[in-house]
Amino acid sequence: MRIVLLGPYYPFRGGISDTNQELFNSLIKKGHKVDIIDFKLLYPKLLFPGKNQYEESYKFFKSQKIINSINPINWFFVAKRINKLKPDLIISSYWTGFLSPCLTIINKLIDKKFKKIGIIHNSISHEKRFFEKILLKFYLNNIDKFFTLSENVQNQINKICSYSKGETLFHPIPEKYGNRVKKSVAKQKLNLKENFKYILFFGLIRKYKGLDLLIKSIPLVLKDNPEIKLLIAGENYESINKYTSLISELGISDKIILKNDFIKSKEVKYWFSASDIIVLPYKSASQSGVIPLSIKFKVPIVGTKIEGIKEIIEKNNIGFLTERNSNSISNKINHVLKDQNQKIIANMEKINKKLSWNNFTKELLKKI
Repeated sequence: MRIVLLGPYYPFRGGISDTNQELFNSLIKKGHKVDIIDFKLLYPKLLFPGKNQYEESYKFFKSQKIINSINPINWFFVAKRINKLKPDLIISSYWTGFLSPCLTIINKLIDKKFKKIGIIHNSISHEKRFFEKILLKFYLNNIDKFFTLSENVQNQINKICSYSKGETLFHPIPEKYGNRVKKSVAKQKLNLKENFKYILFFGLIRKYKGLDLLIKSIPLVLKDNPEIKLLIAGENYESINKYTSLISELGISDKIILKNDFIKSKEVKYWFSASDIIVLPYKSASQSGVIPLSIKFKVPIVGTKIEGIKEIIEKNNIGFLTERNSNSISNKINHVLKDQNQKIIANMEKINKKLSWNNFTKELLKKI
């Protein structure tokens, strides 16, 4: 089958680019001919909240970087290029309303004889802008079928519009980050002291992720477990000052290690391998790419009881759920620190294959 993938790839950084890379690799392994239609301009600098849109350590990756997200004339050119390829299938990635006009018009201009599907990572942004529902409908009206990576996103779409052409798959376990290393090796690599246990908050720092709740829980954790430290590994998409001020106010600066940068792909395994717990203190979520990473590296999860997080933790028994407050979070962290968590680790080993990219692409192609 000839397949066109429409979305960002290396050197663009982040979860969407990583997921697209894994999808490409999996389809190639299955013997399909795959063309990548990539962005030459994804976000204008004024609209990008981070420090850099690119991952400096990326390996060379061949794609046609021709899409300009803010140039409608360019979209006609892109659609014409895709039509010339005569693909059997076009797969586009949707995660933000900002890109809806671009992705929608391109799909609309692609010949109707070619099958068009979408993979929906987020139906609406975490900031819930009022016009995003309209933009989502606009996109969905111009593809033949869509797939979500969580039941939560599917339910959100069902509330916005009653489309029968959507199905839920799962968020696959990433393959690109290598395997878990010995805890002692990981600690040495990150210059962490051997005699401490480490609690990890990983990923972009944004308001909805509840890092403030986790920081406030640390003094409570320290009462029972004085030999712990909190690792905060990720770039901030909001002011970092409110978190550093909170840490100072609580008098726990010596218990916090803050790596306020985008974590390069080659370093991810060390952060997870060094950690005893990963905490997702989210106040809201559509889903989380951190959960598949935790499963891959076999790190027990403490996550809040919210849609998009609780389903996969409950269903697979890979962690513990907590209320969205510091007392509850600290109680669950202390519970995990007391246990060897062998059952949770065994469950993670079981579902690693079940949630593989091989199974994901097999299910995806079977359902189109």
